[in-house]
Amino acid sequence: MKLRDIVARLEQPVVSGSLDTDIRALAYDSRKVGPGAAFFALRGAQADGHDFIQAAMTAGAAAIIAETAPPADAVIPWVHARSTRRALAAAAAALHDDPGRVLALAGITGTNGKTTTAFLLHDLLNQGQKRAGLIGTVSWDTGARKPKPATHTTPESLEIQGLLSEMRDNGCRTCVMEVSSHALDQERVHGLDFAAGIFTNLTQDHLDYHGTMEKYFAAKARLFEKIAAQKTGRMVVNGDDAWGRKLITRFEGTGKVVRYGFGAGLEFRATNVRYDVTGTTYELEALGRHLLVRLPLIGDFNVYNSLAALAGAHAMGLNLRESVAHLKSAPQVPGRLERVTDQTRFHVYVDYAHTPDAIENALRTLRALRPRRIITVFGCGGDRDRTKRPKMAAAAEAGSDVCVLTSDNPRFEDPEAIIADTIKGFARPKNHAAIADRRQAIRAALEHAQGGDIVLVAGKGHEDYQDIQGKKHPFDDRRVVRQTLNDLFHERDAEAAEREALREQEMRDQDMRGPWRD
Repeated sequence: MKLRDIVARLEQPVVSGSLDTDIRALAYDSRKVGPGAAFFALRGAQADGHDFIQAAMTAGAAAIIAETAPPADAVIPWVHARSTRRALAAAAAALHDDPGRVLALAGITGTNGKTTTAFLLHDLLNQGQKRAGLIGTVSWDTGARKPKPATHTTPESLEIQGLLSEMRDNGCRTCVMEVSSHALDQERVHGLDFAAGIFTNLTQDHLDYHGTMEKYFAAKARLFEKIAAQKTGRMVVNGDDAWGRKLITRFEGTGKVVRYGFGAGLEFRATNVRYDVTGTTYELEALGRHLLVRLPLIGDFNVYNSLAALAGAHAMGLNLRESVAHLKSAPQVPGRLERVTDQTRFHVYVDYAHTPDAIENALRTLRALRPRRIITVFGCGGDRDRTKRPKMAAAAEAGSDVCVLTSDNPRFEDPEAIIADTIKGFARPKNHAAIADRRQAIRAALEHAQGGDIVLVAGKGHEDYQDIQGKKHPFDDRRVVRQTLNDLFHERDAEAAEREALREQEMRDQDMRGPWRD
């Protein structure tokens, strides 16, 4: 396309140079710039793209889009934009011929529950004959044969538009997208209209980025401000969550709000909840009807997730009764209270819980299964909000009989320093152990687990790596649990065989002595 095609989408740009310049590609990373690319200088938390403009020009950039005026000696076209992030989103949409205009989009935001809600809604849409793509924490499904592993919950706008384009070309009619607070704050979904926006809840997280809960909430609210400004769209909001009620109060005059939860008077309400190790059943009150819901996931938080998915599916045009029927065959969500053992005397679950609220919810759910004991393995991420570390310890201790504190993704922090911060939240020192090596921590929990116990390995869920000093080392909690159990069983079998061999040897020795024995 031509540079003028980009400029036509921008807000009051000032252009220096020819608008007829050919643009072959878009880039925001100077290392990915090639001849003919337009380079967008994005300001980030760790780096400023304006510092890499010269590198982009050296690599052959055809044009620069920046938030500063061009230098006097600029030799290529330069676009001075009010916001390069909004400019990138607009240019990416133009490059891919606006795929968001032909796909019905569902955006899901909140602290906890986004991934499970997204998986459930994605499955309901596909079963309801509205072929759906998925952009989320675990994977990106563009309607091709195999989903791609996700690199970010919500990627940059350039990648989002590329994924939406693939979905359109692969015959998708809808897309379910997890929309993070970072993505909303950084304008990654600028220019997209959402048929449904879902708010799950808000609890402490990402304060290292947002600073305060109010600013964190304000970032989440941007999704619903977008829907309020549209002609159509529905806001599906957790009516039991304190921050959700703030959203409801703010937007109830739009006529677009649909509330869900356990509380009386909500449009989608769950009652008479019952669950066991195989799943959950509850009665759904919605749209003047009463329907029995069967869900192959456990826990009150998954009831919330399923209510959000059902309300979202209805907002996207699906039949409610059919969606309820389809929910019975919902898939297991990777790393979300995922049971990873079968033929053992105790059960082991892996969960992504990495906030105080998420740990509390997971442990409350497991406690309802009436285990003999709960042993929880958890840690806290490095280079993230330090104030939540002792709160996570307090939540884990309150719901567990034994805690094993370990390393999560330490990133560039010292794991022992993270543990020292976290350990301050324990009130009963005798009920916890601290083992920095995550593999050894998991092994210790499994070695001490007995019949009827539940072991929860929390924090990393679906992740298959540990981020240590900027390098991702292979590490999957689920695989480590299975390998460790296999090793322990073989070790115990070997010990038992050795004991039996010694006993048989003693018996033979006694027989040999015969009448000469003492």
